[in-house]
Amino acid sequence: MIGTDSSWVVPQSSRGHGPPVCSSATAQRIRCPLRRHWRENSNGRCQEPPGESVTHVIIVAAILGLGPLAADPALAQQVPAAIVADPLADKEFPAALAVVSFSSHGVDLDATLYLASGRGPHGAVVLLHGLPGYEVNGDLAQAIRRAGWNVLLFHYRGMWGAGGAFSFSSAIEDTAEAVRFLRDAATATKYRIDPRRVILIGHSFGGFLAGYEGSRNPDLAGIAMISAVNLGRLNADPREREIRLKRWSTQLHPVRGVTASELFAEAARHGTGWDYVRWTGALRGRALLIVIADDQNRTDMDALAAALRKNGSAALQHAAVETDHNFSDRRIALQTIVLGWLESLPSNARGAKN
Repeated sequence: MIGTDSSWVVPQSSRGHGPPVCSSATAQRIRCPLRRHWRENSNGRCQEPPGESVTHVIIVAAILGLGPLAADPALAQQVPAAIVADPLADKEFPAALAVVSFSSHGVDLDATLYLASGRGPHGAVVLLHGLPGYEVNGDLAQAIRRAGWNVLLFHYRGMWGAGGAFSFSSAIEDTAEAVRFLRDAATATKYRIDPRRVILIGHSFGGFLAGYEGSRNPDLAGIAMISAVNLGRLNADPREREIRLKRWSTQLHPVRGVTASELFAEAARHGTGWDYVRWTGALRGRALLIVIADDQNRTDMDALAAALRKNGSAALQHAAVETDHNFSDRRIALQTIVLGWLESLPSNARGAKN
């Protein structure tokens, strides 16, 4: 298991090999090192596919500036069983999907709550999607549920048919209300949730939201920021700003009540207050996972990880994955990283409690 303040790298295969393919689906832990895409052979041992070598991993680690930790064989990740195997059925407390809603500043937001099997109480994850949310990470939600957590997914106000108008500020408010909903006594009792074990996991804009709420809410049991956009630096580089503005202008069809230019203006008004690198004082004592991809957010995410280490972050895990912004060809890798982090949390914050 990865320890605290650790880093590791998931490189692209030089020969196009896919994610780990293992024969022992019933094992509690499938011992195939994630970072090298090994396979488990018929003897139950991991076998290196042609063309891969530890040299490749070391080179990638050096390029990313992660040093020898990233290539240390002791840090080889084990693929959790929850990624490849269904849990035992519980007839009294079965896994289920609940359609729920919660109120955020006068608007009722519909949500999906994936319920883990077992009596519980279970830890709960709020899984926050990006802008506008074409990728909602449903595969990640299912894997987290199989690992024993309840998972809440929802759309922010003014997005995908949800009431109200969208803004960055309203989404920040919606995130806080989602956490309050899961921690509410009636909700916790009805859906077998332990309100002391609520986690925020966000991708892209959702990663920003997770960091923002996490830096202000000490009651959260953990925060994961996956390729998080840094709104505080959205306007910092004129060239990058124009690239993002052009892309956002063509992708905001599901968003109501705001234009891409207005969103950039909102970010400019908040300035450095929305620069997550400046939140390290509040985040340094938190259980925090940072997952970086090869995208426009990488520089800011690297800066956040470096700032946290400089400020003595006690429980930081940091992974760099060679893939696109949506982790399109590294979905198993992403699930493995997130589930490994959840499992590494203190026992009072883990999700599985059957």
